[in-house]
Amino acid sequence: MSNQSLSRRTFVGLMLSTLAGWLAACRRAATAPTAATLPSTDTPVPPAATYPPPPTLTGTPVSTTPPPSPTATGTAPPIPSATPLSTPTATPIPPTYTPVPATPTRPPSPTATPTATDLSRATLTAHWPATETSRVVLVRHSGVWAGEAPDPEIVLQMLDAGLSTLTDLPDALAAWRVLLDADEQVLLKVNCIAYGGPTQPAVTYAVAQRLQEAGLQAENILIFDRTDNELAAAGYTLNEGGPGVQCHGSRGLGTGIALSQARTHFYQELDACDAIINLPTPKQHGGAGVSVALKNHYGSVDTPGALHGNWCDPAIAELNTQPILRDKTRLIVSAALNVSPCDWNRPERENALLLSFDPVALDTVGRDILVRHRQTLGMDAGYLVEGARHLRTAQSLGLGATDVERIDLQEVTLG
Repeated sequence: MSNQSLSRRTFVGLMLSTLAGWLAACRRAATAPTAATLPSTDTPVPPAATYPPPPTLTGTPVSTTPPPSPTATGTAPPIPSATPLSTPTATPIPPTYTPVPATPTRPPSPTATPTATDLSRATLTAHWPATETSRVVLVRHSGVWAGEAPDPEIVLQMLDAGLSTLTDLPDALAAWRVLLDADEQVLLKVNCIAYGGPTQPAVTYAVAQRLQEAGLQAENILIFDRTDNELAAAGYTLNEGGPGVQCHGSRGLGTGIALSQARTHFYQELDACDAIINLPTPKQHGGAGVSVALKNHYGSVDTPGALHGNWCDPAIAELNTQPILRDKTRLIVSAALNVSPCDWNRPERENALLLSFDPVALDTVGRDILVRHRQTLGMDAGYLVEGARHLRTAQSLGLGATDVERIDLQEVTLG
């Protein structure tokens, strides 16, 4: 009898022990962070093993051990989820919000004046506050998509029409020759975060083609974002040291800077280039309202995750005041064939390009496009306006204009 009682007690004890272990495991699994609960940003910080901690900053170029070169076959950073960085609560659009009104126009005719020989680079690229207004050009073509891919010839037509309208020069190649010298090293800064909605390669390669036709050497043109992984996944052809247009991610750290929210480093490719063409794509952002030209440069520094506090304000504006960006940027071409008003991996068609010399004015127009898309979908759009407080800060720092009356939006429809 006692043997049977002991056997039962042993059995019950084993069962209770097993049940307790199972419950503990469930509790740990329930509290462990998952991809859905982790905060999402459009610029995840590279792992420490890839990018070493920044040294003490002095405001001058910092010599550091270069990080290991990323490879196209390595592990790509996580794709951001559809959930914004900090999920915004429903926010009504402010009653003072007014989208920038567009003026329908046509590119200048071949007989138009002035000619490129009449203009200096400084005169051509001047915008508010140096001028009364800042021009933004919105070029549309309903037939730009050939199935699932953009038509390269139509993209070139849109780029030419946009640059001619922006500069009032009928010859787009002449405008490129004013903007850039034939012997300059040019960096094309794309945005490859969210592999379904990056800067569309067709737009970037169209810019690279026109630069070569304007006299620049293909090998002096670098298509750049943080990592090889992201570039390759976005549809770009990696090329480092071979003939033709170069394309690769960062190979090390460069100039160190101190911003209000954190210290960070530009990647060395930003130091090495003579000129930058900013090629963003418009996206909503739960931690900044919108991500277009100004925020695209979070992919130009090594610790972007430290710059996301307070709706990325004043970090976005402060970053763009740095001479390495402000003095080297010659043009912004925003690839808006697709835009991302909701899920970055499921963009919406817009069939447009945006061009400007003013990043603040261009971002303001990009914000309006995203607001329109969300309103059409019946979704909250107020946080795009309220969250994009960096636009007002950028204007206060003289980077460009966000006030409607200071933006001259010219809309060109080609088809």
